[in-house]
This record gives sequence, structure tokens and C-alpha cells, in this order.
Amino acid sequence: AKASQSIDEIKDKLVKQLYSPVQWVKTVEEMTAEGIEIIVEAGPGKVLAGLNKRINKQVPTLPVFDPTGMETAFAAVEGEND
Repeated sequence: AKASQSIDEIKDKLVKQLYSPVQWVKTVEEMTAEGIEIIVEAGPGKVLAGLNKRINKQVPTLPVFDPTGMETAFAAVEGEND
């Protein structure tokens, strides 16, 4: 559930995700503990946005599956950096 920095470690974790449970609750908790204020979900649907809302209501998850969603996410992230 912790972020990885090395390419080899990232590759190893991606392979393990194929046959191991993803610890999503721990991942979101770790991201928020590190100060993440917005989560961007890329891809079709809003599955993670729904899960994240149950895990931590204070951190919005922005689904990006079309150009409008991308613009919304960019504006939100840019607003956080001002």
C-alpha cells in the first residue's frame, strides 16, 4: 500500500497485483496520510470514486473518462497548487 520509487520495485508490485489482493483501503489511507488532497481516477467508470468516498469523504476523487473530466481534474489540481 506504500508508494514505490524504483522501477524494479514497481514492476514487481504490478506483477504481484495479478495474483494478490489489492489493498485499496490501505492505499487510500496511506495517500491521505502523505497529504494527498485530490485523487484522480483514470479510465472508464467511477468504481474507485465510489470506494474512495466510503474510505475518506474529505478527499475528492475525480473520475476522468472523457475530455470534460480531464479539464475538471486539471482545474482542480491546478487550484490546489495556487
